[in-house]
Amino acid sequence: MNKTALRGSGFKHTLPAVLRFSAIWVLVVVLTALVIPIAMMMGGIVPPSQHSDVWFVLYTRVPVIALAAMGLAIFTTNRLAGPFVPLKRVFEAVKQGDMDCRLRFRQDEKHLRELEVAFDQMMVTLRERTDSPRGSGS
Repeated sequence: MNKTALRGSGFKHTLPAVLRFSAIWVLVVVLTALVIPIAMMMGGIVPPSQHSDVWFVLYTRVPVIALAAMGLAIFTTNRLAGPFVPLKRVFEAVKQGDMDCRLRFRQDEKHLRELEVAFDQMMVTLRERTDSPRGSGS
């Protein structure tokens, strides 16, 4: 297996999670953006003379807020789900019998470096054990 194929997450692999979680983000943010001003109008905090101004702001800003929430959802979900893609790839490679594969996360995921090193050390140990003659112990 090509060792460089195991690096990175690829947006296409995290897309299903992005779509699920972005819907949640957009729903929560849009509902919050709508409920608070409407509750303020109904509670008398906003005078009736300014209701039309509030509605104008809601009509013009809520779509922008929804787009911003979608962007935030894409970014955060990709960052959270991204490390699982190389893990899945390397596990599949080992399952297929590739004992020379190495785990590599994105370069900016320095916090996962210990996991890379531990996995690579584990693979070295496994290779040594499978390459040593069997039954040579006492």
